[in-house]
Amino acid sequence: MIIDAHAHIFPDRIAQKAVAGLEQQYGVSAFGAATVTGIRSSMDAGNVDASVMLSVATSPNQVETINNWVLEVSRSNPNLIGLGAMHPDHPDIETEIQRMRDMGLRGLKLHSEFQHFLPDEERMFGIYEALGDDMVLVFHAGDEVIPVKEIHTTPIRLSRVLDSFPDLKIVAAHLGGHRCWDDVECHLLGRNIYLDTAYVYPVPGHEHITVERMVEIMEAHGFDRVLFGTDYPFRDQGREVQYMQGLDIGEEHKEMILGANAARLFDIDSDKGK
Repeated sequence: MIIDAHAHIFPDRIAQKAVAGLEQQYGVSAFGAATVTGIRSSMDAGNVDASVMLSVATSPNQVETINNWVLEVSRSNPNLIGLGAMHPDHPDIETEIQRMRDMGLRGLKLHSEFQHFLPDEERMFGIYEALGDDMVLVFHAGDEVIPVKEIHTTPIRLSRVLDSFPDLKIVAAHLGGHRCWDDVECHLLGRNIYLDTAYVYPVPGHEHITVERMVEIMEAHGFDRVLFGTDYPFRDQGREVQYMQGLDIGEEHKEMILGANAARLFDIDSDKGK
């Protein structure tokens, strides 16, 4: 079973505009339409069995609307696993996260560069407490494609969150921190945290890490805590699957990364069909 644990789609009415804005902001190009139809087509072509949808609320008043849409998509498409959205300035974090839990959403995504927070600051603790030990928290981690002046979600700040909330189920995207891999090795390896591979595999124009170092980090951290992710639509799901299948690691480790770990973390049934 192959699970893309890091993908992005939008409602049809805003998808084209949203992707165009991100393409311009980061100087990247999408490989497919960031819609339900687009990702389903990509999954079929790439032999991906399920994808985890990650959404970000850039303002507090978007939270409920996004979560309602994610629920609607998940119910209509069982192989699209919905994570909800939350904003640090939401007026009733605990109630909305409980509503997400009751709706069957598996967790949520936070993006410090869009939402303007530091993961270890005290105002974030209400979110972590409300998530408990059953819901998953995915952080955008590290730098952006175009470097930012100040990186908010750094490996050392994530390590402080782990110190304070050891039972929190955390995924640090981009192998723990895009372009922060020295600090990932210092502060996160071996900790109780998952790392995903979204937008990490070196391709022309985006060669910030070598394949050899990728494998070294995954092996040192533990293959059982690494998730396959693509950052769809900004990476081609089929090609990313091929890249991962070509890694010089054991077949059992490839199976863990490509699907088994995500299935366990997000409680995804093995019979999810495309």
